[in-house]
Amino acid sequence: MSEIELYPSIEKWLNEYLKEGYPRYEVKTTYKSSTHSLESVMKEYGIVLSKSLLLNIKIDILGILEYKKHYEVVFVEVKDSNLTLKDLGQLWGYTQLINPIESFLISSKGLGILSEIYNTLKRRDLFVYGTKGERTMKAAVWSDKSGSIDYSSLIPYS
Repeated sequence: MSEIELYPSIEKWLNEYLKEGYPRYEVKTTYKSSTHSLESVMKEYGIVLSKSLLLNIKIDILGILEYKKHYEVVFVEVKDSNLTLKDLGQLWGYTQLINPIESFLISSKGLGILSEIYNTLKRRDLFVYGTKGERTMKAAVWSDKSGSIDYSSLIPYS
């Protein structure tokens, strides 16, 4: 499957994942963010994120969590090839700028070099982001059979 063909099923998974993991929040998800800037998508939902101003960031799949007019975002970048350090770097840059509550890099093919970077070289620091390094990007393989990420492939391990 191409990257774009993966979007609907990964968005469905993300929606379910967020509803289960953040039960107090109203959950909205979209992959319209793959073709429109983050700022314009957020404005469409009536949300202004001052951090996204003037940045032409396009996130493959975006999760929006709302609780009492407080908003959090979740990023998902999707690849239809083995994951690379470049893929991780792209997502890391976005997460450093916006600081989403969660950030995922999902591949339909495999973890690629990221498995070696994380497991063999022990470079877990490359997955860390947040204002105080309190959050960790996650990488996983997509399972079309289960309609979910393959949790056994997830790094860092939950």
